[in-house]
Amino acid sequence: MKNNFSDPEFLKRVKSLDNAALGQLVDAYTDHLFKAGLGQGLSSEMSQDVTANTWTTFIEVVPRFEGRSHIRTFLFGIFYNKVSEIRRANFKFEKTDPIEEAVESSFKEDGHWANNWKNPEDTLESEEVMAIISNCMEHLPEIQKSAFYLKHIEQEDTDSICEILGLTNVNFRQIVFRAKNRIRNCVEKALAS
Repeated sequence: MKNNFSDPEFLKRVKSLDNAALGQLVDAYTDHLFKAGLGQGLSSEMSQDVTANTWTTFIEVVPRFEGRSHIRTFLFGIFYNKVSEIRRANFKFEKTDPIEEAVESSFKEDGHWANNWKNPEDTLESEEVMAIISNCMEHLPEIQKSAFYLKHIEQEDTDSICEILGLTNVNFRQIVFRAKNRIRNCVEKALAS
């Protein structure tokens, strides 16, 4: 028997925090929430956390649910807000990225490059360098990796990337700038050794 989550009596039970009604929703949507988290690029552990946090918030706010949308839409609205919170928290963490130190370490006190440069054509043709770049990308913070990949590998346009990642144009440019600098520094260190 299929559940009718739009039934006014069922919604009344959910709003009154009836355990059986809430249990039906949890059974029906927990797996969907978890998979949606994975689809948003979250790790399995983070997806589980977001799913649990979504249910906690849902139970706190569902008594105020007005029924203007389907209960699933209401639930997933909470879920996407939780994912956005994670992205904002990660972005705030990345704002403390010591980019100035990374740039400064690339130069000697006299203003010249700290590393001796190899012929770029020889270097770029090397499969070894491509492996180094790939490895360096894997060590980027998730938001930087996603932004850089979408822009420079998938060649998505900036507006699409901003929409996908929930960023402003200015934030996107800062994130890509930081990603490029991290990759450059990582490659330089790998080639110097």
